[in-house]
Amino acid sequence: MNFRTDLAVERQEVFKKVNNISENIPGIESEEKQISKSIHVYKVKVKDKQGQEAIQKPIGNYVTIDVKKMKNIQDEEKEKIAFTISSELQELIKGQVGKKDEILIVGLGNLYSTPDSLRTKSNTKSRRNKTYL
Repeated sequence: MNFRTDLAVERQEVFKKVNNISENIPGIESEEKQISKSIHVYKVKVKDKQGQEAIQKPIGNYVTIDVKKMKNIQDEEKEKIAFTISSELQELIKGQVGKKDEILIVGLGNLYSTPDSLRTKSNTKSRRNKTYL
């Protein structure tokens, strides 16, 4: 199965829809948390080769933090977003790095770039000579 997204949560949804599955995919655990009206956290854990083959993602933990209407968010909600990102990153790296180890964290996503592409499909022709990173 070819996927047009790199997000594990979306790959899981597509796999379930295509294969008419309503329960968990074998080899995959997933969890959703509604933090606030505008913040939603999706976690997907690919546990084994069966899960890896199903959604074509390596064994590991994948977290998607979805924030709705980012342009209109008030300062209090921005604080919740920052806390949510910080908490999820801490959970992911817990036990993986020492207190004095250095890590690099990179964020990607804006009007012209999606996490799985250098530019959105709808902008391919109109922005042919520009690359957005």
